[in-house]
Amino acid sequence: MSDIKVQDTVRDLWATRPRRRTDDRKVAGVAAAIGRRYAIDPVLVRVAFVVATVFGGSGVLLYLLGWLLLPAEGDPASGAERMLRRGRSSMSAALTVVLVLLLLLATTAVLSGRASGVLGLLVALGALVLLHRSRAALGEIPGAQPTASAALAPAEPATAATPATATAAAPPVTGTATDQPAPPAWDPLGAAPFAWDLPEPAAPPLPAPPQGVRSKVTPITLGLALLTGGIALAFAPGLSAAGIAAMLLGVVGLGLVVGAFMQSGRGLVLIAIPLALLTWVLHAAPAAGFKVGGSYWDPVTSAELQPRYAVTVGNGRLDLTGLRLAPGQTVRTSVNVGIGETHVLLPPNIDAQVSCQTQVGQVDCLGQTSTNRVDITDNGLDGPGGGKVILDVHSGVGEIHVEREA
Repeated sequence: MSDIKVQDTVRDLWATRPRRRTDDRKVAGVAAAIGRRYAIDPVLVRVAFVVATVFGGSGVLLYLLGWLLLPAEGDPASGAERMLRRGRSSMSAALTVVLVLLLLLATTAVLSGRASGVLGLLVALGALVLLHRSRAALGEIPGAQPTASAALAPAEPATAATPATATAAAPPVTGTATDQPAPPAWDPLGAAPFAWDLPEPAAPPLPAPPQGVRSKVTPITLGLALLTGGIALAFAPGLSAAGIAAMLLGVVGLGLVVGAFMQSGRGLVLIAIPLALLTWVLHAAPAAGFKVGGSYWDPVTSAELQPRYAVTVGNGRLDLTGLRLAPGQTVRTSVNVGIGETHVLLPPNIDAQVSCQTQVGQVDCLGQTSTNRVDITDNGLDGPGGGKVILDVHSGVGEIHVEREA
């Protein structure tokens, strides 16, 4: 039974999908169309796209899908349907092809990346189905005919169809037609026009627009966020900076949801976006503490070599050229940089098993380059033997360079 309900919901969701208007958009009008369809603030939808993009990249994939599948205002079909010859669309064929290619690249990146991308995609699709089931009748339904204008149209006077009756009810008027005033428009019976000496009623003055009431959603949300952060610091000292930032982002997100239904709280967007970026950076570069500024490390013995080096914001440089290892000895370490450039320098003869990964940036790992990840094993100039370093280099935003000493 639940499967049938889900199928019916999906069919109705497709049949009543919103239209993208050219006068209400930032990029393609996808977020504004969804907001109008379900009577929620489009800013909340845009924030959801940004958050989904930051955590796994599914936001770009979903936006491209909306651009291709939602018709523009006045079009009977979308760009994707036009490619399948199932209707007419104002979207050009060149733009449709470009969007399809970008969609394929985004799909490959999401499915081949971290699990958070696939999870975000599933959560977004499930949220859309639940949103349609709970708020489908509250927003703007495409194709629905307005009925309010007909109900508000003024009705014709009942006596307009029987002017003879009105004339018979009035006493005879002597003199010429210019001697007597014409009956006022608000006198539907037109009885004894000479007995009335009232001016034509003027249109009532338009009511003054209501004065806006300052919303309390933003200050209340910020207060709750600060309270949550204080409680976390006091009672959960072991919680990481990324965990605290995620908690604050969750409180701000709840405030945005409440504000969307109350048509207020838009100022929270200016806080949610940088907070989301900060949460992502802290998650991408976990460290014992929040560290800002460049760092330089040059251990020379295995005892001095730390299991992890981390910088939240700034450049990190690990110089291992002075490291001395015994034959057959294997050591392991990692370098994590949130925002900044990462540089690792290896000795010429040491064996190295290196994994380099960046979320946004370029990787140059022992001669191999990529925009995402490189895994390589290199035994140095003298071939296999001697000591070995297992190195994991991770960056949130920035370039990674791993090279050997010349």
